[in-house]
Amino acid sequence: MTHHTEHPPTGLPAGRAKARRPAGAVVVVLVALAALVLAVVGTLLWWLGDRLPEGADRTRTENQRLQVAGLARQLADAAHDGELTDSEIDRVARADPWRVDRPDDGAVRIVVTTVPALADEPASCTEFTLPAPLGPATEAAHQPAKEACPVRD
Repeated sequence: MTHHTEHPPTGLPAGRAKARRPAGAVVVVLVALAALVLAVVGTLLWWLGDRLPEGADRTRTENQRLQVAGLARQLADAAHDGELTDSEIDRVARADPWRVDRPDDGAVRIVVTTVPALADEPASCTEFTLPAPLGPATEAAHQPAKEACPVRD
């Protein structure tokens, strides 16, 4: 006699029901990983959006500071021989518009409009003062100009 035990039908063969379990787990893991990646990317974008303008302002300020310090040093170097000619100022200022004032006391005051390297940054206007007598010990003091910036003719 043969005993045959019947199992209630499940709609799928027994082997196929077991195969669906790992596939379902893989889908759950992939959905969880996608959610984690989206959360990390969202957080990174939020952080960058919050920090980038601040960093750009610092970079812009530092670039401007370095440009002005370089001009001051070059103007002082040009005055090392005891005079500062218009052609020397033009060579230092390069393409930037400038204006010079030579008071009777022998000092030289130069106002330079510095054009930034990046087009989206604003131009700035700096006043350089080289006190008399000009010579090897001359240093160029600088400050933001209080008057209108020179413009290219």
